[in-house]
Amino acid sequence: MNQVVEKLCNLSLAQSWCEDMQNIISYVSSKYEANATKAISYVILGCFSLLISVLVRRTRSKPKPKPRIRPNRLEATRSFIVRELHSGYPALDRLMTEQYEHPSALDSAHALIRELQKDLPDLLILQQKVRELEMWEVEDFAERILRPALKEANEKEKPHEAYEFEMLIVEVLIYKGGISDLESALQCECLADESLKDARRPLYKAIIYKMLGNMEKAKEYWDEFIVVREPAFGHEIIEIDFDTFKHHVLRLQKATEKVTQKRSSINFSTFSI
Repeated sequence: MNQVVEKLCNLSLAQSWCEDMQNIISYVSSKYEANATKAISYVILGCFSLLISVLVRRTRSKPKPKPRIRPNRLEATRSFIVRELHSGYPALDRLMTEQYEHPSALDSAHALIRELQKDLPDLLILQQKVRELEMWEVEDFAERILRPALKEANEKEKPHEAYEFEMLIVEVLIYKGGISDLESALQCECLADESLKDARRPLYKAIIYKMLGNMEKAKEYWDEFIVVREPAFGHEIIEIDFDTFKHHVLRLQKATEKVTQKRSSINFSTFSI
């Protein structure tokens, strides 16, 4: 029986575990003598059952590594860059795993108008259609649709709808990226309303001031964004420091500059409604 134990100890078991097992067997042999063989068999069986149980639990408790998602061509679009800053990398990775096909820009414009005409428009659909127009590089047209909707919401005293419409306009103005566009965005009432803990307000301000070259203001509102964001997103979002934030805004500016160079060639008369 001792030879069996010695062979088992030559396996990949911990040396200390083997020594403890040998001590137990020695104790059982001296205590039970004639009946020691049967008792030792029960000891070995019990020890191995316990060991297997521990190993199985450890194997199950190990988290499976998440596959690394390679960024595709959508990562270059400006709306996805903003969402990357707002939602964090995990949300972006989930978004990148979905199949996405560009809809018709005209279809997106019509869908945006239809949603705005509803008494209770779906804000997620509005955001989606604005970003579809941005990816088609016709965010000017999105602004032309949203401005009358904002005016009507204010006239009908619908503050919630007006707030959300104006936030979409701010996003569109950031995509446009001109100095006058960015300064106009800063004048929007939704960015001055501090009564709501909306992470977009300090985030958009931080982006705008970085694009305007005001690093002090950009850092101030970035720090505020981090504070406001944490209760909403918890620990699921990966932390991004200010230097990383500046890198992403630079990517946003480069993408915006490329669109600006082509913007003069867009013929908005083709979007008849």
